[in-house]
Amino acid sequence: MKIIFLNVILFCFIFSAQNVKSDEVIFATGSYQEILDKAKSENKTIMIDFITDWCKWCVETDRKVYTDPAVYKYANEKQINWKIDAEKGEGPELAKKYGVKGFPTIVFTDPTGVEIDRIYGYVPADQFLVKMTDYNNGVNTYGYIKQKLEAEPDNAGINYLMAEKIMSNGLDGDPKVYLNKTITLDPGNSSGFTDDAKFTIAYLNQNPEEIEKLISEYPQSEKVKEGYMNLASYYEEKEEPVKADDLFQSAFSKYGETDFDLMQSYGNLLIGRAYGTMKSETATDTDREKAIGVATKALKYVSGTVNEASAYYIMSDLYLQLKNIEKAMDSINKSISIYDKKSYQDQKKKIESQNAVK
Repeated sequence: MKIIFLNVILFCFIFSAQNVKSDEVIFATGSYQEILDKAKSENKTIMIDFITDWCKWCVETDRKVYTDPAVYKYANEKQINWKIDAEKGEGPELAKKYGVKGFPTIVFTDPTGVEIDRIYGYVPADQFLVKMTDYNNGVNTYGYIKQKLEAEPDNAGINYLMAEKIMSNGLDGDPKVYLNKTITLDPGNSSGFTDDAKFTIAYLNQNPEEIEKLISEYPQSEKVKEGYMNLASYYEEKEEPVKADDLFQSAFSKYGETDFDLMQSYGNLLIGRAYGTMKSETATDTDREKAIGVATKALKYVSGTVNEASAYYIMSDLYLQLKNIEKAMDSINKSISIYDKKSYQDQKKKIESQNAVK
């Protein structure tokens, strides 16, 4: 940007932001450099939301997180918020600069663009607010935990938090080093981190027997729910769906039928199961009918999320394979009403073309 135009551009920038709805996070427009300039002038943290056209959880973050009153009030007051498509314009270069590997990735930086920390993947609004507030206050960031660890190298909890930070942010370093140190420093689990460390090592090692043992050994651990989900995923991959279903039912009995994490995890598992049939070249019509039943079952667990659109899309394709044009069209229209994206519109055109041939 040429300096001669700076005042005009910043004026338009500020004026446009003032006219955006205030009942959601306000995302500034402009280039990366303009965002830095604005952050410096206001001495604010920058929140960079890396998205793509095909990222369904980016859409879910827009719908469920950025419209949460507590989230948008804090974000609009404390930060400069900026959204960038990682595959367009400045996006690819910036994604490389910040080491973005998946979407959504939401990077928080200081006014000069130096990363403070990040949120990876979809995080519900209440958890998002906690992380966002911490990062603005310099708490529970990688730098904060690193300083703590340097000051207290034999603190079991800080070692565990460093392992978690390495895993969640894709940082260099072996998390098992810190996890094993947590266990060594606190074998009796007095600090409440040893059980978490043992579960995490079992997940990293993909050790279902150890996970089952730990669920029995530490039934009150915060990691037990994750343990059920990991085990279910393992048995699903081993093509033992009955065991996977039983594990989820045990988890629902323990945590309740409306637990968000469990509902999404089980819904995704069922959607994946139906998708496998949809893509199978050897599936019979009976298989397809069963898969439609599985996708229908998934709707109970993913209702109100973008995954609901995925379930209807799979049902649409399965109905099309069964030559049931009416139900195929009804299903894809439901997908589009939830999440209007190109692949769903392409599916609708495909159904229309089949109907025309018929």
